[in-house]
Amino acid sequence: MSLDLPMLAISFENAIVLLNVVFALVIVGFILYRFISLRRNPEPRPPLNLAPGMPDDVLEGRKLERVLGWALLFTIILAVALPLYFLFEPTRQATANGTFLKQSVVRGATLFANNQSPYYDATTSLLCANCHGVHGEGGSTTFTLQPEADICQLKQNQSNPNVPACLPQQVVWQAPALNTVLWRFNPDQVTDVITYGRPGTPMPSWGVASGKGVLGPQGIQDLVNYLQSIQIPLKKAQQQATAAIGAFKTQAEQSVTSAQGNLTSVQQALATAQAQHQPAATIAAEQAQVAQAQAQLSSAQANNALVQGESDGAVLFSVNCARCHTQNWSFYDPTKLSQAQPCNVAAGAPPAQACGAFGPALDAGRSLVQFPGSAGRTQQINWVTVGIPAQQGYGIRGISSGRMPHFGNLLTPQQIAEIVDYERSL
Repeated sequence: MSLDLPMLAISFENAIVLLNVVFALVIVGFILYRFISLRRNPEPRPPLNLAPGMPDDVLEGRKLERVLGWALLFTIILAVALPLYFLFEPTRQATANGTFLKQSVVRGATLFANNQSPYYDATTSLLCANCHGVHGEGGSTTFTLQPEADICQLKQNQSNPNVPACLPQQVVWQAPALNTVLWRFNPDQVTDVITYGRPGTPMPSWGVASGKGVLGPQGIQDLVNYLQSIQIPLKKAQQQATAAIGAFKTQAEQSVTSAQGNLTSVQQALATAQAQHQPAATIAAEQAQVAQAQAQLSSAQANNALVQGESDGAVLFSVNCARCHTQNWSFYDPTKLSQAQPCNVAAGAPPAQACGAFGPALDAGRSLVQFPGSAGRTQQINWVTVGIPAQQGYGIRGISSGRMPHFGNLLTPQQIAEIVDYERSL
C-alpha cells in the first residue's frame, strides 16, 4: 500500500486570514506610496483647515458614489463571508484532526521504514521493516540465544567450545505480520508492545517509558497510526488465516524435500571423494556430512508425519498460538539439529507444544484446571475469541495481563473451538 503525502489545503478560515493580510499589505503599500510621493514632489499647500472645500456638486457626485460603492462592496463581502465561516466552522476540528492523522501516518511510515521503502530516512527510521517486511507482511531476523542450562552456571563451562549447550546460538527468528496486527490486538495493546518490547525476543523496547527506548508518546502513536493504515481488509485476513492451515502442512513437506536434496548432494560429494581416492580425512569429513544430513532428513520426516496427522485445531494452534505458548517455536526448523528445540525435547524428536514461553504453559491438563468443565470450555472459547481486559478475572482465579490477543476477527467460531479443544486435550 502506498501512502500519499498530505497536501496543505487552504481552509476557509485560512483564506479569510490571507485576504485580511492582503488588504493590510495594500493599505500599508498605499500609505508608503503617498509618503514617498509627497517627499519627492513637495507641494506648498495651506493647512487643511484653511484650504477651500470641494463644491457640493463634486463632493456629492462621483466621489460620494465611489465611497458608497466601496462601502457596499465591503458590506457584501462581510454579508457573504460571515455566514460561510459559521457554516464551515463545525467541520474545522474534524478537518484539523484528519490532517494531523495523515501527517502522523507519514511520520510513522518513516519510523517503520528501511532502505527498501520510499519513506526511509537514514537519521530517523528505526528499520522495523527489516524484521516485519517492507509492507508489514512478516519476515525474519537473526537473534542470539543465550545459554540457559544449569551447567552453564559453572564458570568453566561458560563459552566453553567443549560444552556446546553453554555456547550462544544464532537462530533465524520469524517476525509476525503486522498488516493484520490490529485484527488481533487493540491499539492500546499494540502501544504497549512497541513501548516495552518483548523481552527474550528480537523485539526491542522503543518507548522512553520503558527506560530503554527513544520514542515519546507521539512517536509511538505515529507508529500505531501507520500500522492502522496498512491493515489488510478483514475478509482477506480471514482468508489468509484459513489458508495458513494448508501452508503449514506444505512447509513441513518442503522441509523433507529440502533435507532429501541436501542428503543427495552430500552423498554425491562422498561418492566423488571415494572415486578420486581422496585423503582419508577428506572422506571422513564427507561421511560426517552424510550422517548429519541423514539425521536432518529423519528429523524433517518425523516432523512432517506429525504435522500431516494433526487436527486442524493443532495446526491452527501452531500457526496462531505457538509462538507465545511454545518455547523456541519462533525459530524452529526440523533440519537444524544443533538449535534449541521446542520445549527442549531431544534433537530430531517431534516438537512438543504449549510448554510455555511468553505466554503460560497449556500442556499437562493446565487448561482443564484453569477452565474446568463444560462451562470452563465456554469461558475458554470466549477468552480466545475476545480476550479479557487487563486486571480483570478469567477462569479459576486468573487475572488478565491484557496481553492476550483476540482471534474472533480472524478465525471462525468453529476454528476457535477446534483450538480450544486441542488445548484441552494436551
